[in-house]
Amino acid sequence: MNDELFERILIPIAGPDDAEATARAVRPHLDPGTTLIVTHVTRGESGETTIKTGRDEFAGATYDTFFDILYRDDLEFEWLTLEAQEVAAGLIDAVGMTEATLVAFTPRDIDSWKRTITGDPGGRLIREADVPVMVFPDRRA
Repeated sequence: MNDELFERILIPIAGPDDAEATARAVRPHLDPGTTLIVTHVTRGESGETTIKTGRDEFAGATYDTFFDILYRDDLEFEWLTLEAQEVAAGLIDAVGMTEATLVAFTPRDIDSWKRTITGDPGGRLIREADVPVMVFPDRRA
């Protein structure tokens, strides 16, 4: 495979359960030296995506869960909490902000009503990201 594609992987995580599922899903596919940009998006009021400063307890617990499951000495970790009006838009902006070469995530279990309201963030990310997007199955089962 193209090593440059897997250099800087943006990994969106919604919460601790999602962090666990995503860490377990991507773990067997990561090469030494890969940088993981673990990203959580919170709802913001501004029309622009911004980097959230300060310690967010929910994001911190989410990052801790991901790190505890995936921790490896041969990987680099970056932690990024963003504020955006829409999750998908925030993640699309994050690709450019972080110079990510790939986005990897596990699909969220959301019902059709919630999908209608949220606009299916995963689908929008797949359609609009400027880099390849990989969707991994949930391996918790």
